[in-house]
Amino acid sequence: DAFGMAIRLHSSYPDAFCQRGLCRMQLGQDKCIQDFNRALALCPSHFQAYMGRAAYYGSKGRYSKAILNCNETIKILPNSVQAYFYRGTLKYQNKTFKAAIEDLSKTIDLNKTCILAYYNRAVCYHQIKDFRKALKDYGILLLLELSEEIAFKVLINRGLLYVELGDYANACEDFKEAALLSPDDSQIFQAIGICYQRLHEFEEAVRSFDQVLKLDPVSVDAYVGRGNSYMENGHETGCKQAQKDFLRAIHLNPECIKARICLGYNLQALGKLKKAWSQFTVAICIDPKCHAAYDGRASVCLQMGETFAAFQDTNAALKLHATAPLLTNRGVISQLMGYLPCAMKDYKQAISVDPNYALAYFNAANIYFHNRQFSQAYCYYSKVLQLDPRNESAIMNRAITNTLLNNTEEAKEDFEKAISLCPFSAAVYFNRANFYNGLKQYELAEKDISTALSIQPNDALMYKFRADIRGKLGFMKEALEDYKQAISIQEQIDSM
Repeated sequence: DAFGMAIRLHSSYPDAFCQRGLCRMQLGQDKCIQDFNRALALCPSHFQAYMGRAAYYGSKGRYSKAILNCNETIKILPNSVQAYFYRGTLKYQNKTFKAAIEDLSKTIDLNKTCILAYYNRAVCYHQIKDFRKALKDYGILLLLELSEEIAFKVLINRGLLYVELGDYANACEDFKEAALLSPDDSQIFQAIGICYQRLHEFEEAVRSFDQVLKLDPVSVDAYVGRGNSYMENGHETGCKQAQKDFLRAIHLNPECIKARICLGYNLQALGKLKKAWSQFTVAICIDPKCHAAYDGRASVCLQMGETFAAFQDTNAALKLHATAPLLTNRGVISQLMGYLPCAMKDYKQAISVDPNYALAYFNAANIYFHNRQFSQAYCYYSKVLQLDPRNESAIMNRAITNTLLNNTEEAKEDFEKAISLCPFSAAVYFNRANFYNGLKQYELAEKDISTALSIQPNDALMYKFRADIRGKLGFMKEALEDYKQAISIQEQIDSM
């Protein structure tokens, strides 16, 4: 009203029109644009009127028109921090992130401590996946004097960026810092719990989910998260605690598919296969397009000996979502059914979908080995070990493959690696004993097979093998005792 009075007294006063326009914009009145237009008609270089018009169009989602008004303000004041900052923010809203970064960078050049410019630029870098520069901007922000609100947002955003990079340790630290600023925010503790799960720190994860449930006793996600953490402990007590949490989640939301799938796997782990099958089936009824439910039911069917049903469910899952693990699972089922060419086709397709999926290479290598295509098996086992250097099964299988290819030195190295990874594996010592036996190094073979028997003492085949080796060494009495022991063990097995 005061500015209206001023305009009536002095109708050619542009500042009065501009200020009335700003007031009307704050009140949500669209006629504010008329005041800005009038101010510009009276004074074509009125900076604040252009900024007011830009703000109005920006608030209406008309970003291109708002940007044009910012262009005019920059012509009037080429070094205006306000104009560059607002134009950068508008370009961000318009999803032209690279152009936004240019304007926000100019803002920072003009004002090195413009907190919101660093923040918005970090968000833009995050959007275009330039994570290094986003992290740098978030880091600079945390060195500046921030309000708690901005500091909280920076920590959350940087934590989410670390999650995207798979750096759960740093993500967890950022979320914990954010929790200090907002201790009643259950979602932060949920995020901390998930980070601890990824870091395999399951007791800490349980504590985080406990905190979520103190703040939000009806959080379905927290019950599911805590249940999964209990499951990962790998003991029966944990499985039973997990089951209670999954059941609570289902009680709160009977249509929570995630909870039903987790309960299905829980029941499977406890050997309750029919109940597990039922949970996966209910999940499929709730959402017939849930590939994870089909995959879960397939694993239960396989365990129940229903191979064809498992094959059908895996096919259904693949129609919905073709992933390397699902293709590999179908390959395993085909292999169990004796269809090795079909299995190999699935393993190779899995590799084409994800060239870094080690299990597909391993299973394909096993088929090559079965078909006596040892050179191909060697290549695939080597690829597994590039992707997963501590895969003891791949190392042992490559050692055996090297033995059959007469790559003696490589085989010896592989057996040594396998033993360093699995010092209590009878199979590794047994296979190395076979290797030494082939080289006619009978003393070393006898030592390894004896070690294997100390680990697995009731194996008739190993006693028979040690008897053969001892016979070659001339230890006839000991060989005879081993043959007798092998016969005794086999007779006990046959009579059971």
